[in-house]
Amino acid sequence: MQGLVGEVRPGQLVSSTQGRDAGRYYLVLHQSEDGFVLVTDGEYRGIEKPKKKNPKHIKVWPLVSESIGAKLASRSKVTNAEIMSELAELLKKLQEEPLLKG
Repeated sequence: MQGLVGEVRPGQLVSSTQGRDAGRYYLVLHQSEDGFVLVTDGEYRGIEKPKKKNPKHIKVWPLVSESIGAKLASRSKVTNAEIMSELAELLKKLQEEPLLKG
């Protein structure tokens, strides 16, 4: 798997490296048993229809939305607005921390 971290967790920031969505940032919803990662950005790929990505085609960042991860773990409802808000916060952190950019 590309990126800075080997494993993905629910709520973790990832970016697409291949396909029409290359360069787009997402939050991880779930890693399925077949190894694919379900991701959402809350806007183009809402929580109701997540994108299925091959782990080889994503870059994993060491930033995690703990609130989204906790909600997903407890199977609480997560809204697209919450996803977009948390994604914006994580991207802001990524821009502020030059060491995270790899």
